[in-house]
Amino acid sequence: MLALVAAVAVGCGGDEDPGGSGGDAAPPDATLLEGEAVTISAIDNSFVPEAAQVAAGTEVTFANDGRNSHNVIPEDEDAEWRVDTDDFQPGDTASFTFDEPGVYRYFCSIHGTIDAGMPGVLVVE
Repeated sequence: MLALVAAVAVGCGGDEDPGGSGGDAAPPDATLLEGEAVTISAIDNSFVPEAAQVAAGTEVTFANDGRNSHNVIPEDEDAEWRVDTDDFQPGDTASFTFDEPGVYRYFCSIHGTIDAGMPGVLVVE
């Protein structure tokens, strides 16, 4: 099982968008995940929950709990919290701490795009 830990720290100020989402409003159907550490699962062709909301400083673990290979690709190509396919086979995990409030959009490029197929969004408040 692979476990990666990285601190996501993005400058705050101006109009910077740490997640590269094009907006900072939480989706109305975002699932509130509470605790110092939470998990978002990749199960076959979807992230569960697809939209999640956490407090700043939360460690988020992406877990491949399905039968297929996946990846986690941030909308912001420069973001350090990506998980490549080789590191995200069934049973693998990757963890990142999100310290900066913002909207972080991501997707599995094997099963879709940022807008269709297998997208996800993490709202950090």
